Amino acid sequence: MSAKKSETSDPISLTPIGSIKSSYRHYDEVPHRHGEKGWTAETSEIRLSPEHAGKLRGLEGYSHIIVIYWIHRAAEWKMPKDHGKPPHVKLFGTRMPKRPNPIGVSAVEVLSFSAETGVLEVKGLDALDETPVLDIKPYLPHFDSFPDASVPDWLTEHLQHYHHEDYEGHHHH
Repeated sequence: MSAKKSETSDPISLTPIGSIKSSYRHYDEVPHRHGEKGWTAETSEIRLSPEHAGKLRGLEGYSHIIVIYWIHRAAEWKMPKDHGKPPHVKLFGTRMPKRPNPIGVSAVEVLSFSAETGVLEVKGLDALDETPVLDIKPYLPHFDSFPDASVPDWLTEHLQHYHHEDYEGHHHH
Protein backbone atom coordinates (compact mmCIF):
# COMPACT_ATOMS: atom_id res chain seq x y z
CA MET A 1 0.00 0.00 0.00
CA SER A 2 1.61 3.26 -1.07
CA ALA A 3 1.28 6.41 1.01
CA LYS A 4 0.69 8.49 -2.14
CA LYS A 5 -2.62 10.30 -1.94
CA SER A 6 -5.21 9.50 -4.57
CA GLU A 7 -5.41 11.68 -7.69
CA THR A 8 -9.07 12.33 -6.96
CA SER A 9 -8.15 14.51 -4.00
CA ASP A 10 -5.96 16.84 -6.07
CA PRO A 11 -7.47 20.33 -6.44
CA ILE A 12 -8.98 21.16 -9.82
CA SER A 13 -8.61 24.60 -11.29
CA LEU A 14 -11.58 26.03 -13.21
CA THR A 15 -11.66 29.25 -15.22
CA PRO A 16 -15.08 30.87 -15.74
CA ILE A 17 -16.15 31.43 -19.36
CA GLY A 18 -18.42 34.32 -18.39
CA SER A 19 -20.94 35.43 -15.78
CA ILE A 20 -24.65 35.77 -15.15
CA LYS A 21 -26.44 39.12 -15.15
CA SER A 22 -29.54 38.66 -13.02
CA SER A 23 -31.98 40.78 -11.04
CA TYR A 24 -31.32 38.48 -8.05
CA ARG A 25 -28.61 39.92 -5.82
CA HIS A 26 -29.35 37.93 -2.62
CA TYR A 27 -30.70 34.45 -1.93
CA ASP A 28 -33.76 35.84 -0.18
CA GLU A 29 -34.81 37.51 -3.44
CA VAL A 30 -35.03 34.20 -5.34
CA PRO A 31 -38.63 32.96 -5.17
CA HIS A 32 -38.80 29.33 -4.05
CA ARG A 33 -41.76 28.76 -6.33
CA HIS A 34 -41.57 27.11 -9.73
CA GLY A 35 -43.76 28.22 -12.63
CA GLU A 36 -45.57 31.50 -13.29
CA LYS A 37 -44.67 33.42 -10.13
CA GLY A 38 -41.39 31.69 -9.42
CA TRP A 39 -37.80 31.75 -10.62
CA THR A 40 -38.56 29.75 -13.77
CA ALA A 41 -40.47 32.77 -15.14
CA GLU A 42 -37.44 35.07 -14.71
CA THR A 43 -35.20 36.09 -17.57
CA SER A 44 -31.51 36.74 -17.11
CA GLU A 45 -28.40 37.08 -19.25
CA ILE A 46 -25.32 34.94 -19.58
CA ARG A 47 -22.42 37.11 -20.71
CA LEU A 48 -19.51 35.15 -22.13
CA SER A 49 -15.95 36.47 -22.25
CA PRO A 50 -14.99 37.79 -25.72
CA GLU A 51 -12.75 34.79 -26.41
CA HIS A 52 -15.71 32.43 -25.91
CA ALA A 53 -18.47 34.39 -27.70
CA GLY A 54 -17.89 32.81 -31.12
CA LYS A 55 -18.23 29.33 -29.60
CA LEU A 56 -22.00 29.94 -29.51
CA ARG A 57 -22.16 29.40 -33.28
CA GLY A 58 -24.24 26.33 -34.06
CA LEU A 59 -26.52 26.76 -31.05
CA GLU A 60 -29.32 27.81 -33.42
CA GLY A 61 -32.33 25.52 -33.26
CA TYR A 62 -31.81 24.40 -29.64
CA SER A 63 -34.65 25.65 -27.44
CA HIS A 64 -32.84 24.90 -24.17
CA ILE A 65 -29.30 24.71 -22.80
CA ILE A 66 -27.70 23.28 -19.68
CA VAL A 67 -25.78 25.95 -17.75
CA ILE A 68 -23.06 24.83 -15.34
CA TYR A 69 -21.99 27.52 -12.90
CA TRP A 70 -20.07 28.13 -9.69
CA ILE A 71 -22.35 29.04 -6.76
CA HIS A 72 -19.87 31.69 -5.61
CA ARG A 73 -21.98 32.93 -2.70
CA ALA A 74 -23.19 29.56 -1.40
CA ALA A 75 -21.90 30.42 2.10
CA GLU A 76 -24.60 33.14 2.39
CA TRP A 77 -27.43 30.68 1.70
CA LYS A 78 -29.78 29.80 4.57
CA MET A 79 -32.14 26.82 4.64
CA PRO A 80 -35.72 28.05 3.96
CA LYS A 81 -38.11 27.63 6.91
CA ASP A 82 -40.53 25.55 4.84
CA HIS A 83 -37.81 23.31 3.35
CA GLY A 84 -39.71 20.04 3.89
CA LYS A 85 -36.50 17.98 4.05
CA PRO A 86 -36.71 15.10 6.54
CA PRO A 87 -33.73 14.82 8.94
CA HIS A 88 -32.51 11.55 7.38
CA VAL A 89 -32.03 13.22 3.97
CA LYS A 90 -28.45 14.45 3.74
CA LEU A 91 -26.74 16.81 1.28
CA PHE A 92 -26.52 14.60 -1.80
CA GLY A 93 -30.25 13.88 -1.55
CA THR A 94 -30.92 17.60 -2.07
CA ARG A 95 -30.24 20.49 -4.44
CA MET A 96 -29.00 22.76 -1.63
CA PRO A 97 -26.36 25.25 -2.84
CA LYS A 98 -23.93 24.71 0.09
CA ARG A 99 -21.86 21.76 -1.19
CA PRO A 100 -18.24 20.52 -1.04
CA ASN A 101 -17.92 21.93 -4.60
CA PRO A 102 -20.70 24.49 -5.09
CA ILE A 103 -21.50 23.65 -8.71
CA GLY A 104 -24.92 24.60 -10.05
CA VAL A 105 -26.57 22.92 -13.03
CA SER A 106 -29.73 24.34 -14.62
CA ALA A 107 -31.61 23.50 -17.81
CA VAL A 108 -32.96 26.81 -19.13
CA GLU A 109 -34.83 28.13 -22.15
CA VAL A 110 -32.80 30.16 -24.67
CA LEU A 111 -34.69 33.31 -25.69
CA SER A 112 -31.86 34.76 -27.81
CA PHE A 113 -28.09 34.65 -28.20
CA SER A 114 -25.37 36.38 -30.16
CA ALA A 115 -22.06 34.81 -31.22
CA GLU A 116 -20.83 38.38 -31.81
CA THR A 117 -21.51 39.80 -28.33
CA GLY A 118 -21.45 36.49 -26.43
CA VAL A 119 -24.70 37.38 -24.67
CA LEU A 120 -27.46 34.80 -24.19
CA GLU A 121 -30.86 35.77 -22.86
CA VAL A 122 -32.33 32.83 -20.94
CA LYS A 123 -35.44 32.02 -18.94
CA GLY A 124 -35.53 30.02 -15.72
CA LEU A 125 -32.00 30.43 -14.33
CA ASP A 126 -32.15 30.68 -10.52
CA ALA A 127 -28.64 32.09 -10.07
CA LEU A 128 -27.50 35.30 -8.43
CA ASP A 129 -26.06 38.29 -10.27
CA GLU A 130 -22.35 37.92 -11.15
CA THR A 131 -22.39 34.11 -10.76
CA PRO A 132 -19.41 32.67 -12.70
CA VAL A 133 -20.41 30.40 -15.61
CA LEU A 134 -18.25 27.30 -16.16
CA ASP A 135 -19.85 25.69 -19.22
CA ILE A 136 -22.86 25.67 -21.54
CA LYS A 137 -24.14 22.55 -23.29
CA PRO A 138 -27.15 22.08 -25.58
CA TYR A 139 -30.09 20.38 -23.86
CA LEU A 140 -30.91 17.16 -25.72
CA PRO A 141 -34.40 15.87 -24.86
CA HIS A 142 -33.54 12.35 -26.03
CA PHE A 143 -30.69 12.08 -23.51
CA ASP A 144 -31.43 14.67 -20.83
CA SER A 145 -35.13 14.06 -20.15
CA PHE A 146 -36.51 11.08 -18.26
CA PRO A 147 -40.31 11.52 -18.21
CA ASP A 148 -40.74 8.44 -16.02
CA ALA A 149 -38.15 9.49 -13.43
CA SER A 150 -39.36 9.27 -9.83
CA VAL A 151 -38.66 11.31 -6.69
CA PRO A 152 -39.11 10.36 -3.01
CA ASP A 153 -42.55 10.72 -1.41
CA TRP A 154 -41.35 13.47 0.96
CA LEU A 155 -40.43 15.66 -2.00
CA THR A 156 -43.70 15.05 -3.85
CA GLU A 157 -45.65 15.95 -0.68
CA HIS A 158 -43.55 19.06 -0.09
CA LEU A 159 -43.97 20.27 -3.67
CA GLN A 160 -47.72 19.65 -3.64
CA HIS A 161 -48.08 21.43 -0.30
CA TYR A 162 -45.83 24.47 -0.75
CA HIS A 163 -44.95 25.10 -4.34
CA HIS A 164 -46.93 23.58 -7.15
CA GLU A 165 -50.69 23.54 -7.18
CA ASP A 166 -50.48 21.30 -10.24
CA TYR A 167 -47.54 19.16 -9.13
CA GLU A 168 -48.15 15.45 -9.72
CA GLY A 169 -44.62 14.12 -9.54
CA HIS A 170 -43.46 15.74 -12.78
CA HIS A 171 -43.05 19.16 -14.39
CA HIS A 172 -45.61 20.43 -16.86
CA HIS A 173 -44.16 22.04 -19.98
